[in-house]
Amino acid sequence: MNEPLIGITTRVIEASGLGAVPKGIDGAHLWGVFADYCEAVSAAGGVPVMLPRSVDPTVIVTRLDGLLLSGGEDVDPIRYGMEPVPQSTHHDQARDEFEFQLVAAAIECGVPILAICRGCQVVNVARGGTLIQHLAEVDGFSHAETDEHRSMRRHSVEVATESMLRAALGTDVDSDGNAAVNSYHHQAIAEPGRGLRIVAWAPDGTVEAVESAEQRVLAVQWHPEMHAGVDPIFKWLIAESTKRRTA
Repeated sequence: MNEPLIGITTRVIEASGLGAVPKGIDGAHLWGVFADYCEAVSAAGGVPVMLPRSVDPTVIVTRLDGLLLSGGEDVDPIRYGMEPVPQSTHHDQARDEFEFQLVAAAIECGVPILAICRGCQVVNVARGGTLIQHLAEVDGFSHAETDEHRSMRRHSVEVATESMLRAALGTDVDSDGNAAVNSYHHQAIAEPGRGLRIVAWAPDGTVEAVESAEQRVLAVQWHPEMHAGVDPIFKWLIAESTKRRTA
């Protein structure tokens, strides 16, 4: 079997929030991830592996061919030297620590990384970058979630030429250098971290993607796993991970 193994980061889900649960497990929790991530990896030709925090990140990375950093809570602002603003309230310091170690280990081992939404912010802060803690709505333009279906492509992003992202998106980029994406975030990159290059911008100037060709890192603010069909960004992840697996 040559399909690459793709590790996917997980979030804590409290059992009490699942409705009817067996007696005696009050206070228990699960590690989980939205099915869209696993389905997108499978559709692109990879094998998804959910990563619980009980594993040593420096060990599990050596067993993986690729790493997918999923979305979720805000990164604790203390990680980039700031106090939280009122709109930044959901933090998971244990998840931050686990994923920061994963990023460092993956880069050291040459494991390709696809980082989505929170994952994009994790990669940036792990590399010494900073974040805008809350994006204000300007003239009716908002990056935050809406009642529209999650696959709805709500705005365009300008994609840099001569970038991995541009090559990965292929015909999804129009003749003007723009691609349409969905949007579910209220934070964004302020200053890019070490070795990361900004490669996509929203119409309001918000950073929408960064990458490192040398380290095989591609990080986007939107959610390609929610787009219909096999998304080309996941094809990029599987192609890069297959190279590692068969090297």
